[in-house]
Amino acid sequence: MSAQKTYSIRCPQCNHTQNVELYDSINVAQQPELKEALFQNRLNRVVCEDCSASFRIDKPLLYHDADRNILIHWMPDNAVSRDEILDEFDKSMEELRDALPEDMEPPRVRLVFDRVELVELIFIVEAGMDERVVEYIKYTVHAQNASRLPPEKKQLLLNVQDSTADDLLFAIRDLETAELEDILRYSREAYRGVQKMYRDNPDEFMELFPGPYINARTTLL
Repeated sequence: MSAQKTYSIRCPQCNHTQNVELYDSINVAQQPELKEALFQNRLNRVVCEDCSASFRIDKPLLYHDADRNILIHWMPDNAVSRDEILDEFDKSMEELRDALPEDMEPPRVRLVFDRVELVELIFIVEAGMDERVVEYIKYTVHAQNASRLPPEKKQLLLNVQDSTADDLLFAIRDLETAELEDILRYSREAYRGVQKMYRDNPDEFMELFPGPYINARTTLL
């Protein structure tokens, strides 16, 4: 089930401190309205009781979709290093494995570092696509267009909702400004070709993207 906890939060506008209830985890199979709140920027949003400023708290969040048997850990790396996050994540996974009954299939577990990655991954999972195939496509696009799409400056995001029967649409996002600059089309036929490669030779994909954080940019940097 979803879980909340009380946190002491300081308003970024007036520095007023107040106690608020924030979600540590959400179970969207039981409470689908929380997924909509996440998509609409309403989840873990605080209104200052002193100046009425509204702001979102980006904090570690466990996204659980029991219907698709997936757990996604969103662990913002704005406070500690990614190495520290990965160490803490490994400890959490050991505790999870120890807590599961032996006859229960363990959930697929993924890790993301920002909200944009979280939302993109949710749409990929719900579309029945494999994130390793998607990231492999991003990997090749970055590698083949290094001057236009340097991975240290540009991010490719799959727009599942606006993709068509013929083409997948990837938004090009500037990491410095966080603005979406352009759209890149990738044919569904080519996607199916990469998907077949994955099914025929999964080891290559697993070696490139071992997980739990599966990200083309990070692999290239």
